[in-house]
Amino acid sequence: MTAPITQLKTIEQQLLWLSHWMIHHANHVRPKVDDIKVGGHQASSASMVSIMTALYFSALRPEDRVAVKPHASPVFHAIQYLMGNQTRDRLEKFRGLGGAQSYPSRTKDTNDVDFSTGSVGLGVAITSFASLVQDYIAAKPWGETLPKGRMVALVGDAELDEGNVYETLQEGWKNDLRNCWWIIDYNRQSLDGVVREGLFERIEKIFDAFGWDVVRVKHGVLQRAAFAKPGGDKLRNWIDTCPNQQYSALTFMGGAVWRKRLMDDLGDQGDVTALLERHSDSELAALMENLGGNCVETMAEAFASIDHDRPTCFLAYTIKGVVTLTCRQSAKASR
Repeated sequence: MTAPITQLKTIEQQLLWLSHWMIHHANHVRPKVDDIKVGGHQASSASMVSIMTALYFSALRPEDRVAVKPHASPVFHAIQYLMGNQTRDRLEKFRGLGGAQSYPSRTKDTNDVDFSTGSVGLGVAITSFASLVQDYIAAKPWGETLPKGRMVALVGDAELDEGNVYETLQEGWKNDLRNCWWIIDYNRQSLDGVVREGLFERIEKIFDAFGWDVVRVKHGVLQRAAFAKPGGDKLRNWIDTCPNQQYSALTFMGGAVWRKRLMDDLGDQGDVTALLERHSDSELAALMENLGGNCVETMAEAFASIDHDRPTCFLAYTIKGVVTLTCRQSAKASR
């Protein structure tokens, strides 16, 4: 049973504001003895807000445990603040002495950190082994009545470059891994560049080979509604074939540029033109940004759809640095 979407959207916006306020305060408000940049990964946090809102406020159970993507720590700390497990003082000291940590840490953070994830890739792997340990405990007479939790990893797509991840997949397959979710923030960008086209088609095959279910979460509710209208099939095909680098670049240019690019590529085909004309520039921008991982409603639906204990990989398409503000932006266009 998912939480009411209006409530999730409200929480999502509060988490976005809090996480970015925390980073801004650390870099531009808090006094510093030098001019060294504090940092904080705003863009990486923004692409995780919808995913983490749906996970923490709609999907998680008390027995579940989460390894948070290191670069999304501001969102995690914001969640803990809303839950009453974090203080404003520690948020104001983010990445400073006595403050909320750069990356979630069981030894240095005071809030509810399940797994330390400071080195990318390690938090991913630990969830798999934690699930295997849980099965070992459940096999003992003293542990058989304990509820089994899902071990969940929130993963940046570039984290899958780490070799230990694939060693972990093999170990999980050999030991009949259960109750493990990996949620990949597929924003297709990292500090090293843009993820190569077609890479994740191969990675999906790797997960499948090791017995995982792969749930591709590509389109949000606004996009799916548009696809159902005349001309929507052509729009969907354009979105699905647009190179990662171009899609990300167009996102930050606004609805007018989206409209020109779509008309240039698709031409005046009547139904496509009518579909685009139903949207103002701001509505069109919201529609094109509404990838599955940027849509809290879609993520909540994806999590709620899993009714088994097989290991599951959610490939959540996002745009780095972007959160779809609200589904209400395109309400008029969808009528």
